[in-house]
Amino acid sequence: MQGKGIIWQVPAIIMAAILLLMGAQVSPAHARFSDTDTGAMAVTAARIPAPAANTVAVAKSCDSFLWFAQARISVTSFPAVPFANYHELKVIDPDGVVQFSGDMSKSSGRSYSSGVQSIGSLSGTWTYQIRGYYKVPNSTNLWVGQPLSGTLNCP
Repeated sequence: MQGKGIIWQVPAIIMAAILLLMGAQVSPAHARFSDTDTGAMAVTAARIPAPAANTVAVAKSCDSFLWFAQARISVTSFPAVPFANYHELKVIDPDGVVQFSGDMSKSSGRSYSSGVQSIGSLSGTWTYQIRGYYKVPNSTNLWVGQPLSGTLNCP
């Protein structure tokens, strides 16, 4: 029974060797599509710009009383960014740690407050970023826009 397996393998090996010597190339798979469908956004590539600085209003403060302080950053107005279907406010503390990331379609996502802390823990330059994203529907994929960045200096 074992001899029959070798009888079939020998011609297959010889045929493969002949094809290689002849220079026959195995072509990759090809497909043809005959149907089309349009998505919600009719672009194949888009650059999502940063919000224009002159169109965004941000209220920011670093309030202190005796040994305590509080950092506050609030976006009071901003326009929708072209191609974006989601907008985010991100606040980064002086140590480079993201302290807040908010969905700007909700009022709670437009404001950050550090809460009352010791003055030393808040001192330095805080950074905020406002950016648009295009979140692909029914997917975890997204396109990230350019950020509009600003700072808040707490003594």
